[in-house]
Amino acid sequence: MNILLAVFCVLLFSLTVPFTRIVALELAPEFVTLLRLLGGGTACLLLICIDPWRPPRKIWGALVTTSLCAVVGFAALMAFALHQVPGSHGAIALAALPAVTAAYASLRDRHNPGFIFWLFATAGTLLSGLFFFTSSVADLTQGDFLLALAVCTAALGYVEGGRLSRAHGGRRVMSWAIVITLPFTLIILSMLLLSDRGPEYWAQIKGLSAGANFSLIYLALISQSAGMFLWYHALAKGPMEKVAMTQLLQPFFTLLAAIFFLGESVSMAAWWIAILVSFCVIGANRAKAKPEGVKSDEIDAPPWQLAKRRDA
Repeated sequence: MNILLAVFCVLLFSLTVPFTRIVALELAPEFVTLLRLLGGGTACLLLICIDPWRPPRKIWGALVTTSLCAVVGFAALMAFALHQVPGSHGAIALAALPAVTAAYASLRDRHNPGFIFWLFATAGTLLSGLFFFTSSVADLTQGDFLLALAVCTAALGYVEGGRLSRAHGGRRVMSWAIVITLPFTLIILSMLLLSDRGPEYWAQIKGLSAGANFSLIYLALISQSAGMFLWYHALAKGPMEKVAMTQLLQPFFTLLAAIFFLGESVSMAAWWIAILVSFCVIGANRAKAKPEGVKSDEIDAPPWQLAKRRDA
């Protein structure tokens, strides 16, 4: 059931790329990021107000890492990238995210999913990458480089937040990770609106189409908050590496969304590759793991604290 929950989350996240693209065509990318953070942060602040739980001091390092990477970094890099490249570029760039997340998770937890898992994981990633080189995505641009950075920051944030969620719950961890950004979001947003470009931003907001408004609401309430809660719950229940592999399906869910919402065309080869990738996800999830124990006191610690402990 946990894998099915992960697949459902991947389906929700697959709409992030086309909806970001829709908004980024009408709003400046920095404004898309700030409004997304503002909407998600406001919703999470309401949840925090009715929940007496507060983060223990020992988890703040990992919590801030999760916030900077999974909340701010990914949203900002994605918005700036999709202001420059089509949604299909984003779909294919995200194909590497499951393998990067699984690799980092196995290193952090010192947990070996086994040779069969990595065989299927590698095959699925290569198949997704194969589509990148055989599709209409021809030339790499600055936007593609930003998408690569988005993948790295997302993987780091997923693993750190997933580890915290094991002990504290996905909703609580992500609510605080998102709310941490709210003061900075308000300050930067105010500065932009009061700057020389302020009238331009106001004009963009007033001129937003119905589709862009709906997309912005989706990004704030689903991609930035509700979807995150469910995803980190799935990561916490784990195994994290196998949950991460369900994201191999995201590029193909996103391609469907890009066709439906953006009117982009995709070759038939993509769907054959999607079928093969689906088999890889099934194979990876059925592979037997080879755990190597992780100390309970290391779950809350961010990477740099672990490095200090091991050096000592």
